[in-house]
Amino acid sequence: MTCFSRFYKREKLISRTLDIDEELYLELERLSNEVYDASISKLVNASIENLIKTENIQIYERKKTSYVSRSFLIRYSFLEGLYNLKRKYRVPIYLLVNIAIRNVLLEELEEKNK
Repeated sequence: MTCFSRFYKREKLISRTLDIDEELYLELERLSNEVYDASISKLVNASIENLIKTENIQIYERKKTSYVSRSFLIRYSFLEGLYNLKRKYRVPIYLLVNIAIRNVLLEELEEKNK
């Protein structure tokens, strides 16, 4: 195992514009600027990867949710995984991405509170 094994192999990135819960996006922005050495797109990709692996699809309802349209570069294989989840659970892609982000942010909060 080399030190480079923690990096992904180069893969085609697809630009997608999605509606993201504004609160989730602001938290991603904070994490990108203050905590991690990663772009928002990389944080979104990590969230999507986690969702694809766990299939932890918990629909959540938020009152007074405002969405913002944002463009992300999503790894091709993760986009395929999202389409598979969409077919399996009949949930729109933008909602799957919001769920993925929310799941990871909740995990982040739990780790922080320990």
